[in-house]
Formats: sequence, C-alpha cells, structure tokens
Amino acid sequence: MTEGTPPADDANAKRKTQGERYNRVMWAYVCGGITLLSYVVGLEPTFIPLAFGFFGLLLCWQLLQIGDQRHSVYAGILSLGGVMIWLTFNWPMLKHWAGR
Repeated sequence: MTEGTPPADDANAKRKTQGERYNRVMWAYVCGGITLLSYVVGLEPTFIPLAFGFFGLLLCWQLLQIGDQRHSVYAGILSLGGVMIWLTFNWPMLKHWAGR
C-alpha cells in the first residue's frame, strides 16, 4: 500500500455505505411511485396506497437522518401526496367507522 491510498477495508466500507444509501433512495421513489400509480389502476379503496405511502415516508425520514435532503424531499412529496389522496378519497368511510 502506498502513501495516501486508503486501505481496502475503508474502500469496501465506503462502497457498502453508498450502496445502502442508493438502495434507500431507490425504494423511497418506488414506494412513492406505487402509491400514486395505484390510483391510476383503481386501488383507491384498498390499503395498498396507504401502506406504500407510509413505507415511503419512513424511508424518506431515514434518508433525512443520513443527510440526503434532496432525495428525501422529492420522494417524500410523492409518498405524502399519495397518503393525502388516499385520506381524501376514503374520508367518508373513515367518518363512518369513527361513528360520526
């Protein structure tokens, strides 16, 4: 090993950390996309968009904790928008279940 070159373990750890970050970013966008696309195919009354929306928001929170603000905001907008659409569409059912 020459002067100034990081050891192989450091390079592998950095590559693994970067891979995990990319994986979280990918799944955050996938969850947000599934949340919004489920309305196009008619899954509004199911809990599928709500679940993927919350999973996407959880991943966005994790991205925000590691400092990836840009992807966290964009994927969070997709997921939160899907959750808000689900709540708007299912509000009468939720009111009925609450007894009001």
